[in-house]
Parts: sequence; C-alpha cells; structure tokens
Amino acid sequence: MSKKFFIYLTSIILSLILCFYIPFKISYKKFSKSALTENKNQSLLVSPTLDKINKVEENKKNTSSEKSDKGKLNEENIIKSNDNADETSKETNNIKKENIYNYKNYFEKLKELGFYTGEFKNEDIDFRNAVLRFQSSQNITVDGIIGPKTKTLLMDEKKEISDTLPQDFPDEYAIVINKDTRILTVYKNKNIYKKYPIAAGRDPSYTPEGKFTIVSKIINPSWYNSKTDKVIAGGIPENPLGKRWLGLSLKGGSIYGIHGNNTPWSIGTNASSGCVRMINDDVEKLFDYIPINSAVWIGNTKKLNSWRVIQK
Repeated sequence: MSKKFFIYLTSIILSLILCFYIPFKISYKKFSKSALTENKNQSLLVSPTLDKINKVEENKKNTSSEKSDKGKLNEENIIKSNDNADETSKETNNIKKENIYNYKNYFEKLKELGFYTGEFKNEDIDFRNAVLRFQSSQNITVDGIIGPKTKTLLMDEKKEISDTLPQDFPDEYAIVINKDTRILTVYKNKNIYKKYPIAAGRDPSYTPEGKFTIVSKIINPSWYNSKTDKVIAGGIPENPLGKRWLGLSLKGGSIYGIHGNNTPWSIGTNASSGCVRMINDDVEKLFDYIPINSAVWIGNTKKLNSWRVIQK
C-alpha cells in the first residue's frame, strides 16, 4: 500500500514540475528573443554623439566646399579658356591684318620704283640687284636679302633719307664709301646725287680708309693676275674688273680703285682684295659723269662720323 502510494505521489510531483517548467521555458525563450530584438532595434536607433554630429557636419561642409571650389576652378578655367580664346582670336586677327607678301609683290614694287632694270637678262640676278639698289637708297646695310626692315621700307613706309656733311666737304661731285653698310654715295654740291650698292674687302682692313681722289679712268681695263703672272685682257668675262676702272690716289692709281665685276653675286658682300666693286651697269653710269680729281672718302661708320659725315 505504501509503495503504491509513493509511486502515485511521485507521479503527481513530476506532473506538477512538468506543468510549471514547460510554460516557464517557453516564456523565457520569448522574453529573451524579444529583449534581443529590442536591443538590436535600439542599436539601430541610437543617435550619434555631439562629436560625431560635428564630424558629420564638417564632412558635409568640406564636401560642399570642395564641390564649390571645384565649381569655382571650373569657372576660372572656363574664364581663362575664354580669355585665351579671345587672345588667340586677337592674334589671329592681327595676323590676318598683317600684310603677307610674296616674290611677285616685291618684284612688282621694285619695278614700280625703278630699281629693277633687267640688264642681266637673268631674273634672279636682276631681282637681287634691284633689292641691293633699294637698300642703298634707304641707307640700310646692303645684303640683297628682303628681311623685316627691307620689307617694311619697301612695301609700307619708304623713308626720306638725310645725310649730314661737314662744312669743309668738297663742292661739285664727291664720293663717300661706307664699308659697314656697303654703300657708295655720290654727292653734288653737298646734296645726295645717287647711292649705289658695292662689295668691299673680304677683310675690313683690305679696303683702305682715308680721303682720296680719282686719278685715272679706264675703259675695259686689263688685269694682272699676280698668282699666275698673266695679264687678262679687258672687256672679257674672265676679267674681274669688269668694263670700267676709277683709280684712287694710292700707289699710282693702279692698285686700288672702283670697278665693275665678273661675279654679280659678290655685290652686297665683303669679297674683294681691297678694291670697291660695283654692279657693271652702275659703274658704267658713274664713270660717265664723275670727273677726274673728284674726292673719294672711304671709311666705316665710326670713321665717317669722326669726319662729321652722318648718313641716316
């Protein structure tokens, strides 16, 4: 009896335990799950601290500032680009406005001004001679090249030259030869009569400086070649003196002189052994009107200035 009772009592106790334990377990799991969910939600909803807020705001400001700066830079670049475009446009317009000339333009202008004569029947030489003559007429260095200065004077603003002479300068015909500019100027009664391009000594010291006179005039002069010990007859293409000789008052008038040439490309350069070379047509004209005993002053610009001869 007692044994049965004990079993019965044990069963009741176990039943009671099970009745209370299972609901408790279930409610605990639910409570734990809801608490965890709530904590998760709370972690998602937690607002930042003031430091974080400030940092976020600063980041926003920096971002907007960077965007603004980039915008300004882009605007500046656009403005600069536009400015450059304007400058390029102005430069292009200036280039368009600047006259662009070619050989034909120069040829026609030289012909119009009377400097192109065509005596050689060789257009290249005749054109170069025309440039040389124009340069000498403007008191600029004679080289036969149409550089910026020559182009400006020829095509845009031909200048009126004015030479200054000293009071003791000879009357009637007189010649001044400038070795620097390679120009021979003829004066008559102290006024410019004519200017010619020349070739001077290939070394500046070869052409003598000083005040001389013309002591001889020879048509078709013969030439003695000291290297071959031969005499070249006058008036032939092989003779380097050309067809005219104006001897200077140095060593009897047969060593240094003003003469023609057989190398037309040498005019406008330093090429001779000391004499003064001229274009053949020019020296023939000079020969016809310049008298014996005419004064011939030779020097570089500095020397001429010391004699109060100013050529501008």
